Amino acid sequence: MLSKEKCIQAINAWKETRTNYSEIKNIINPTDVFNFTQEDCDWIKENNKNSNFHAYAGVHDDKFILITVPLDENGKEINLESYLATNLTDLKDEITLIEKEVVTTVSKTTLSKKLEITKYWKEVDLPIFNEPTITERASVKDIEKWKNECLDWFYYECKQSEGQNTFRAFTVPFADLEREDKKQGEIVALFGFKHSSIYQTQIPILVFVTIPDNTGAAEIIRVKNNQASSETNTRDWSQPCPPLCKEKEDFTLFNE
Repeated sequence: MLSKEKCIQAINAWKETRTNYSEIKNIINPTDVFNFTQEDCDWIKENNKNSNFHAYAGVHDDKFILITVPLDENGKEINLESYLATNLTDLKDEITLIEKEVVTTVSKTTLSKKLEITKYWKEVDLPIFNEPTITERASVKDIEKWKNECLDWFYYECKQSEGQNTFRAFTVPFADLEREDKKQGEIVALFGFKHSSIYQTQIPILVFVTIPDNTGAAEIIRVKNNQASSETNTRDWSQPCPPLCKEKEDFTLFNE
C-alpha cells in the first residue's frame, strides 16, 4: 500500500519520466509483469463499488508501479488514505493460456518467464462453452508485440510528442479480477499492444490472466457482452488514457 500523497508523487514522476526515453528503458523491462496476490484482489473487491476501476502508472523508488484506485457507484474515484501499489517485476513462473473452443477442442500456449512461447498444443473431447470474444492466440500475439516493440514505441512517442501521448492511466473492468467459481488465485497483468484503426497506431493494453492454482495454467474466460461465463480468464478490456480519455474529468488523481 502507498499513501495518497506518495501515489500522487509517483503519478507525477511518471508524467515527467514518460518524456525521457533513457529513463523509461531503465525502469521498464519488456518482459516484466504485475503480480497481484489474492490479498490484493480482495482489497480491490472490498473497496471498489463500480464495474470498472482505475489503474495509474507511477514511478516510486525508481521503480515502475501500477496504482489501483477504486471507483464509487457513479464512476468517481474513492478518496482513501492509501492505495494498492504493484511493482512491475519479473514473471514468477511460466503460464499457460487455455482457450476452450466451441468445437470441443482446447488450445493451449505456454509462455516462459521471459514471455517466450515454449509449447503449443490442442486437446479434444472437452465440454462446449460459449464462443469467446477474445482468443488465447490473439492475447499471446498482443503480449509478444509489447515484448518486441514497446521500447521502439516509447522511443517514437518521446520523439514524436515528447511523451504526451503515452498512457498515464487505464480504465479496467472489475470483471478482469473476478471469478465465478470464487476460487482463490493470483492475477498476473501483462502489457500488450493492439492496433487502433481509429488512431492508426499501437494502443497499450493490460492483459489480465487468472492463475487458479500452482500449476501455472490459466483459461481464457468466455465472455458475452463483457459478462463472464467461465471460471478462469485472460482479459484485455483495459483502455489507456491517453489516448482514450473520454472520461478524463473522472481521473481526479490524474489532475492533482
